[in-house]
Amino acid sequence: MNEIGPRTARITVRPAVPADAAAIGAVFDAAVRAGWTYLGERVAEPMFTQQDWDQLVADHVPPNVLLVAVDETEGVVGYTAVHPAEGEMFLLFVHPGHAGRGIGRTLLAAAHEALRAAGCREAFLFTHEQNERALTVYGAAGYRPDGSIRVSDFRGTQLRELRLVKQL
Repeated sequence: MNEIGPRTARITVRPAVPADAAAIGAVFDAAVRAGWTYLGERVAEPMFTQQDWDQLVADHVPPNVLLVAVDETEGVVGYTAVHPAEGEMFLLFVHPGHAGRGIGRTLLAAAHEALRAAGCREAFLFTHEQNERALTVYGAAGYRPDGSIRVSDFRGTQLRELRLVKQL
């Protein structure tokens, strides 16, 4: 369990539990609306249902890991997920109202710790080519593009995702 401070309340990182599912969805929706501005109105409506969020939590059983950052007064304010069998950092989102508190860095460190504990020596992730903030954050954490690109369809828009890697 990791803890960080500033601002107003302490943040604790812990494994997600089923009761966190709705809050995880709320963090995702807020983060996507604030961060994926290059998608315009396509992100105005929630992408996933409550059932989807419940399933995300249910699916993250060992060896997969889903961690939440919990503000002692506001509840879940961020989360990350890793799939150690592949060495993938699958998800990382922080509520935009809590940006600048070090929550993303703390979640990254926790994700890396989980991957190392599973024997991974390298981590990888995919992020949208247009997501400059994410590219900056991951670059500062030591991630570098390896030249791999995947294309996904998001509500009728083709998105290029860059694969970033980091030695653990």
